[in-house]
Amino acid sequence: MPLGIGYIAAYLIHQGIVSETEICIVDNLDEAMAFKPDILGVSAVSQVIKQARDFAGECKKKFGCLTVLGGYHVTSIPDKLPQEFDIGVIGEGENTFAEIVRLYQTNQLTTKALTQVKGICWRQGLEIVMNERRELIENIDSLPWPYRHKEYSKEAPIFTSRGCPYNCIFCASHQFWCDRFRLRSSDSIVAEIHYLVNKYQPKECVILDDLWMANKKRFRECVEKLIELKIPEKVSFRGFCRSNLIGEEEIILLKKMNYRFIRFGAETGSDKLLKYLKGDNISVADHQRVIDLCQKHNIKCGASFMFGVPGETREDLEATIHFLHKNVGKFKIIGFYFFNPIPGTTIWNRMKSKGMITDDFQFERLQLDFKKVNFSWDKVMYFNRENVPLDEFRKIIEKIRADFIDINKPRKKLIWYNRLNRYLAKCLPIR
Repeated sequence: MPLGIGYIAAYLIHQGIVSETEICIVDNLDEAMAFKPDILGVSAVSQVIKQARDFAGECKKKFGCLTVLGGYHVTSIPDKLPQEFDIGVIGEGENTFAEIVRLYQTNQLTTKALTQVKGICWRQGLEIVMNERRELIENIDSLPWPYRHKEYSKEAPIFTSRGCPYNCIFCASHQFWCDRFRLRSSDSIVAEIHYLVNKYQPKECVILDDLWMANKKRFRECVEKLIELKIPEKVSFRGFCRSNLIGEEEIILLKKMNYRFIRFGAETGSDKLLKYLKGDNISVADHQRVIDLCQKHNIKCGASFMFGVPGETREDLEATIHFLHKNVGKFKIIGFYFFNPIPGTTIWNRMKSKGMITDDFQFERLQLDFKKVNFSWDKVMYFNRENVPLDEFRKIIEKIRADFIDINKPRKKLIWYNRLNRYLAKCLPIR
């Protein structure tokens, strides 16, 4: 379920701007064409921006609809608004997109009106105009829960916060959310979970934000209230965490909450590289503690790793391989990622200042996931040749894959990744 688009749709409906019959969340171009939108809203990250452009271009050609792009990509480089889009929404989208729709509905979407809309970039002839950013919504409890138009699976996802207090150099979250970290209240979180469990009877609730345990008081309140409502008796949970936030108390609370699976971003087994990527407040010992605690309390555990970062040495790779060997059978590698720079990140800016990235960067060449079926070594953009030559790096990656991933890989995973490969960008047509 695309929760970002779901929040936008819910806000429009809640504000009385559109009815449910006038809005549709689509998963493919055929659905959008059948709906015949007046406005097409597309959410896209950098690695699918080409597909988002193709999608919008086809709809615009067929219907002449207003095309609006939101998400991390356009927020990070608003001056590069793709030509297929009329308007880009920068950052948090509810109020901004609602204002655009209102102007469109009342035939007031003029150049003069657009100059007054905060939080957008827009096309005026050949020029891209960038307006002042819009203020963030202070109380995110005030937002309606995401519009869930259909059941994608037996999993019910939920966000409990927006933003991040950390500043990992490979992540664009801090720029998108203006370095703000806003939390929903425990009452709001528990009420939504209670609603989802009673309405959809999911097998599992998935908490998507990896910092939902950052505020210990709120975390304890959530667990206590869920137990009081007997929710853990009806559904299991899984979700993300940041390893430096997890200790025995947190694991015990998660166990009481019927958590079955925890995933964290390990990135590397090298302390030196980890601190470069994620800061001084996290260590490989934190990763090990989470794995050991999950083993102790019988909670399944998974982690993601990233390889090919500029500056990664053979010693760093050896440290990661040692970490993996040390923990064979204790956790699974869930994310097996290849470093490519993403706009809006600290490392993107550093690489651009060094001339490693140019203004004609080819986003269609981004490859971030070694496990995707269309990953190609022939097309990779590799930025760490000075430390580890590409041929040597490829052999190391293929050995890691053979030793720790493919050896126990069930066939259903191949099917799942094929589905991910077909996923482009979630879109929100309105008429």
